[in-house]
Amino acid sequence: MRLRWWIATVSSAHFHTLHEYSKMQLLWADIMKITAIFAVILLHVSAPFLIPFARTPEWWIGNIYDSFTRWCVPLFVMVSGALLLGGAGRKPLREFLLKRVARVILPFLVWSGIYFIYRISVQGEEITFFQFFPMLLTEPIYYHLWFIYMLIVLYLFAPATSVFLRKAPRKHAWYLITLWFIWASLLPFIDQPLDLETYYTPDLDDYSSLKLSGYFLLGYMLKDRVVRPGVPLFLLFLVFLSGAAVTIGGTYVMSASRGEFHPFFYKYFSISVLTMTVSIFLIIKSIFNTRRETTLEGEERIHMPSTALMQNIGMSVFGVYLAHALILDILRDGVFGFTVDQTSAFGMTLNPALGIPLFALFIFVFSLVPILLIRMLPFLRNLLT
Repeated sequence: MRLRWWIATVSSAHFHTLHEYSKMQLLWADIMKITAIFAVILLHVSAPFLIPFARTPEWWIGNIYDSFTRWCVPLFVMVSGALLLGGAGRKPLREFLLKRVARVILPFLVWSGIYFIYRISVQGEEITFFQFFPMLLTEPIYYHLWFIYMLIVLYLFAPATSVFLRKAPRKHAWYLITLWFIWASLLPFIDQPLDLETYYTPDLDDYSSLKLSGYFLLGYMLKDRVVRPGVPLFLLFLVFLSGAAVTIGGTYVMSASRGEFHPFFYKYFSISVLTMTVSIFLIIKSIFNTRRETTLEGEERIHMPSTALMQNIGMSVFGVYLAHALILDILRDGVFGFTVDQTSAFGMTLNPALGIPLFALFIFVFSLVPILLIRMLPFLRNLLT
């Protein structure tokens, strides 16, 4: 049960965020989404090595891979905020909610049904079809689907949040982000590693919408920020590596002191994960910055546009996310006639240092290809992606 709870904390995001962004050909948004979904898969693949805690090379390999990818879910939330919050309050409320929520709920319901059937027919769970809707209201049908519940709440708040961000001085938005940081990141740090629970330490679920909402605002506030090449960008890479190092070392220290795996530094709102998330957002945004510019002839063009291939993959990320947990199980269990997992591929034994990323790559490809094909068919595209 604990393993299931842990795996549930490492999932990720609705990624069609704004289909309208394709008109802008935002290369940085496509890069962020594609990078984040691969990180989600890599994180899921490395998670089994962490429980139980053991001072073994395999545990350290899992810890390093997992720590380096903890930013995946917060980055998805930041991209959503960057793409969504600018225009959410400009549309009629009814139109925004019906269009946005429906686009999420329909594939969510269909894939929940697929995973429900999978749990009955393949995993042999003793649940009946009459339990589907009650379970849907009380818990995710499969561990990675928790993100959709959180995303729907953010969408519901998006129109009002958008109006606030457009009309309020920026200092008020940064004030809210500061309060969120103190409440969601700083106070839990005082509570857990320092073992001093304050009266205001939040007791919400680790993947609640409120706890992750700060990333939604951060994405909007940082969407136009670009770090200059050279020393500033290099320093940003060092900040990212520092956050990863703290996550790796902090996880080991807390796990070793308790004699069992402790995921505090892995949590999406931990200071080290926040540091990595903001850093990688700014790194990708700066390297792949998309902006409008005017030519000498007076014509407008988009600098560094996203290619058609990158756009298609970026638009498929939501479907890849929904499908990847099923593909992971299918590859691991040899349903296709061959087996690939964290320590083997096609009968060959692999060191986990190589097996983990290779397994993640197979999952990504075997998830992406069918989703790309499905997106060519309008009816299935609306149902499954």
